[in-house]
Amino acid sequence: MTPPDALQRRQRQLLAYLRGQHSAIDRHIVDQGAVDGSQRLAIYRNAYRSRLRETLETDHPILGLYLGDQLFERMVDDYIDQCPSNDRSLRQFADRLPQFLRDAEPFRQYPQIAELCRFERALLSAFDAADAPRASADQLRQLSPEQWPPLTLSFHPSVQLFSSDFNVVPVWQALKAEQTPPQIRQAREHWLLWRNAERLTEFCSISPLERQLLCACLQGDDLAAAAELLIGQLPAQDAGETLLNSLLGWLERGWIQQLKTPAQTAELTLV
Repeated sequence: MTPPDALQRRQRQLLAYLRGQHSAIDRHIVDQGAVDGSQRLAIYRNAYRSRLRETLETDHPILGLYLGDQLFERMVDDYIDQCPSNDRSLRQFADRLPQFLRDAEPFRQYPQIAELCRFERALLSAFDAADAPRASADQLRQLSPEQWPPLTLSFHPSVQLFSSDFNVVPVWQALKAEQTPPQIRQAREHWLLWRNAERLTEFCSISPLERQLLCACLQGDDLAAAAELLIGQLPAQDAGETLLNSLLGWLERGWIQQLKTPAQTAELTLV
């Protein structure tokens, strides 16, 4: 029986071989039939890289369309070499891909590529998020007026904020619809992504002010603080209506998991 430390050493050697690094693992692979140890190792490494390649193709189909076959192949090969998989699940394998595209040549010359990749990963995160109940507008209406100011919001796990300095979302939409994408242009755009009750991923454009409001609520600000934020940017008579309409819209779309009163928040903190 192989001692535990020797087994771990063989595992590290095999992993180094799979990553294209120097390794002595070939000395420990026996020949079998007409296939010698080196050939068996090569077959295994090719299968390993193919699985990583397949993961990138599956996770980023629209990015692949945007880059074209040649650039996408280069991206895949360079990423596999420079960012080896460190997780047991391949779901996390491409998490570093946006940063890789921001840093690596020739992709770093075109920053919209990393942004398009980041949007696709946000879609994946929204789709893969945990299931959770959703609050309703009726629950909000049932609260007494004095319960509103200290109310805080817990958002559905699928909610993702996405902001970019390029029009990558319209580009993604056009490619997804098999249409000619618009020309890339610099434009500060804000989007929110979520998974709806039918388990379909959706996204919509949001204004800079709505993004500020969402960020405040996501960070735990209560409705009184959210109202103060709006009062600082809108006429006083419009702030309350804007906050109410925003809340009702978020609830209708299923963005909010729970409306939390101070008593509920304290209970959660104690737990």
